[in-house]
This record gives sequence, C-alpha cells and structure tokens, in this order.
Amino acid sequence: MKRSRTDCEDSDTSKKVSWWETALTMSCCDRASATAESTENAGVSVVVLTRNSARTIDRCLQTVMREKPGEVLAVDGLSTDGTLDILRRYGVGIVPDAPGSIGRSRRLGVEAAKGIYIMFVDSDVELAFGCISQLRSDIEKYGWAGIHARLLSDEDTSYWQRAEDTKYRRKYGRAGPTTYIDTIVALFRREDLLRHPIDPYFRESSEDVDLSHRLVSHDRKLGVSTAIAYHHHRREFSAFARQRFNYGLGTARLALKYRSIRILLGPVSTTFSETIRAIVNHQIGMIPYWLVGGTFKFLGVIVGVAKVSRSIETDQGYMSRGCDGRET
Repeated sequence: MKRSRTDCEDSDTSKKVSWWETALTMSCCDRASATAESTENAGVSVVVLTRNSARTIDRCLQTVMREKPGEVLAVDGLSTDGTLDILRRYGVGIVPDAPGSIGRSRRLGVEAAKGIYIMFVDSDVELAFGCISQLRSDIEKYGWAGIHARLLSDEDTSYWQRAEDTKYRRKYGRAGPTTYIDTIVALFRREDLLRHPIDPYFRESSEDVDLSHRLVSHDRKLGVSTAIAYHHHRREFSAFARQRFNYGLGTARLALKYRSIRILLGPVSTTFSETIRAIVNHQIGMIPYWLVGGTFKFLGVIVGVAKVSRSIETDQGYMSRGCDGRET
C-alpha cells in the first residue's frame, strides 16, 4: 500500500497523525516562513547518484527542487534509460562517472559542489516539506559534522519493506547524537568532507561506515535530525537479497582496510544478536528479515574478500592509505 504524503506514523506511539501536525511539532514546516527558509538553503548543494534511475528520480527531484537548494548535482554512471533527460528537464548539473565505485562517485560530487553544505540524497528518496531547512537548522544548532533525516518507508506492499521500515524507525526513531549515519538523506559540512574525503576504495557500499568512523575518530560529531524523508525500500526478495549481498562486499573491504576480524564477522554477530532481540521483544516477524539479510551479507563478505585478494595490486594503493584516504 502506498503511504500518503499527508500522513505520518508517530514512531513512538504508532498513532496516525496528520502531516501538518507532525510538521508543526518538528518546527520544520511553517509555511509562513517558507520563502525565508528557501533563501537560507542557498548554501546547500544536493548530490544525487544516478544510474538508470528513471523510475524514481522524477519524484525525488520534485521534492528536492521544492526545497530550493543552492544547486543540485547528479553524478551519473552512464544511464541509458531516460534518466539523463529527466535530469536535464530539472536543470540538474550532471557529473559523468563510469560505474564501479560508489565512494568515487560521492567524492566526485563533493569536489564538484560549491555549497558550504553537501547533502546526499539517494535517487529513490522523497523529502518531506522543509526537510533541508530542518537538517541545516539542526546541524548549525548542534555543531555536528553530519546529520541524517528520520527515514520512513515510501510504501509497505511487501514483507521486506515493512521489516526494513521497522529497522529504520528504530535506528533513526529519535533525534540526537549518534556515532554512525548513512548517506541516504544526509547533510555534511563540505569542509569536513574535504578534510576527510570519501574513500573510492569502497565500490559497492560501506563508504558511509568508513566516513562516519573517520569523522568520529577525529572528534567530529554526528546526529539524527527531526526532519523526515521517505525511502523506497526494496520490495522484492531478489532486490533485498542483492542489496544485502552488496553490503557484504562493502563490509569485506572495510574489514580488509582496517584489518579487523571483528568487522569481518560482523554480519554473523549482528544476525545472532538481532534474532535474539526479536525473540525477547516478541517481534517474531522480524526473524526472517535478520536471518535472510545476514546470510546474504555474509556471502557477500566471503565473495568480497576473494575479489579483493584477486585484485590486490589494484587495491593495495587504497589499503595502504591512512584514515583520511591520503598516503601515510
């Protein structure tokens, strides 16, 4: 079932409340000051990664443009499905990039952007009204280096979407400081991303985990905002399994970069602990989510280690780098 943009489910009470009531509570949707807020967003550069994203990018850009950021850039991986036509229709700046490294693509976007803030928005995301203004307000208020929006499911037509929504409601259910954020809907200070550049060594995933780790290790703070965004979670089992497999490929690179057995075995320990948590909290319906996701993620880890081992000459340059992606 497609979720309405006029309603939002409160994460603590599961009570349905109207969107305008929620927006007033978050202080991010005061339409009387919408014009003033839009001019303040001029310092925000939105970076979207695209590759054959025609199915979702139009709705994504509608909500992004409504926020009136200073610029919108798309780092495109040679799309052939009409994505480029949609980007040009919205006047988006296009940064061409060959497919192969999500870390490199994000880094290209940062280097091409001009704003004092860089906001990563996935191409399958829709922003709630006032999202950028609230993210910017929160990051300035608390002095954080990066901040992520609360994430809700765009629709709940399948088990995998509902389970994913449950996980993200717990992960981003409360605003406040944290030690790790994704890059699904995240705002960063550009100076921090230039000082601690995203590592192109991460091809499939985990570039966000690595970035968060390096920022926190340099005493930079991260947090969760009260701003809301809607994410199109994977609907089909095959898409969910493929995504988890790719997460495993990224985890393998992360473990090899930091030479950590703990990271390497992370999917196993997480699957075990989350399954126990589901049983204790009487959330039996979440058990298949964690078991299936953990299995495919660990398979990705095994394959990822083998892939990196076969291409060690290519990857050695990245693996010998220091925490900021620079040569030690």
